Amino acid sequence: MPTHSIHVITLADAEPEHVDTVREILQEMADLHRQEEGCMRFDVYADAARPGRFNTIEVWESLAAHKRHLNSALVTRSVLMLIGKMRGLPDIRILQPVSEMRD
Repeated sequence: MPTHSIHVITLADAEPEHVDTVREILQEMADLHRQEEGCMRFDVYADAARPGRFNTIEVWESLAAHKRHLNSALVTRSVLMLIGKMRGLPDIRILQPVSEMRD
């Protein structure tokens, strides 16, 4: 069975007093995650319409590559650095391009 790339969009809100720190952590995360096997793209955006909201857009070679990423020590470290700095849990959406979907 062929593997297909997946796209991951994450929306997360920083606590107002931690916006600058969260921005720095997310940028460091992006730089490190881009080096992971299977990562094709990992970008962080500040939401222009909602101050303090950050969005990541990721592209992984396959669902398996994304799962390896989620189970990595790097993700654990990143999550620990963000505890207490974020409002609630992030909204994570895993998407598969329609052009790559098969019946």
